[in-house]
Amino acid sequence: MDDIPSSTHDASPQSPEFNNTSRHTELLHFLTHSTELRSTAKSSLKQSLYAGSGAFAGSFLGGPIGGLVGGVVGSIVGYKSIDDYDGAIVAVRGLEGGRRDELMAVVGSVLMAAGASVGQLSTLEGYRESLVQFAEQEDVRNNLWEACVNSVRD
Repeated sequence: MDDIPSSTHDASPQSPEFNNTSRHTELLHFLTHSTELRSTAKSSLKQSLYAGSGAFAGSFLGGPIGGLVGGVVGSIVGYKSIDDYDGAIVAVRGLEGGRRDELMAVVGSVLMAAGASVGQLSTLEGYRESLVQFAEQEDVRNNLWEACVNSVRD
């Protein structure tokens, strides 16, 4: 169930390391490593289907060289037609100060609405476990993504 590798440290709420910056880092780690959230981003599948279809059609019509050309053309079409799902992660990583704090407050609210307790969210380990546990619910995943996307909009 837990597909998120543990961080090398855990911070207590009293530790100066345990703040919105560490929560933000943990959220980014979760967004980039969670198979549940990654599965909601269907763009990679869509792109690979374009590439594979192009390679198949090209090889069917033109043999090995046709497959190469078809694969390249299919890859280009797929690239141009997908949504930039990694862009959101990069943008969230670049959030500073107040915007990052707002995002962390919304993420905390989403997790608490899903059933996380203040006690769970008061340690980095509990925060990590709450992300993994509650993101199994589709509405929580959608709310987390929405919070991240909204945080990077102007």
